[in-house]
Amino acid sequence: MGNRCGDCNNFLPNSSNSAANDGLCKVLIEDDGLGRIVDVYMDAGKCDKFEAIDRVRTNVGEFMWDPKLRVARGFDEK
Repeated sequence: MGNRCGDCNNFLPNSSNSAANDGLCKVLIEDDGLGRIVDVYMDAGKCDKFEAIDRVRTNVGEFMWDPKLRVARGFDEK
């Protein structure tokens, strides 16, 4: 698999539900002006707005909340 939406700097994970697989894309804007809801595993290989994040955080002991936090989603710390 190529790039996932969860690997993108423009992806904001659902912070109210840590078990959710969805979040908001900050650059794909819907008609109502809000970001599009996307799945963390959605293929972003053809997205021209994709920006790879430089650091994926998986350690919840270090930060209480971080937009780059991907807990229990199959992401490796980098």
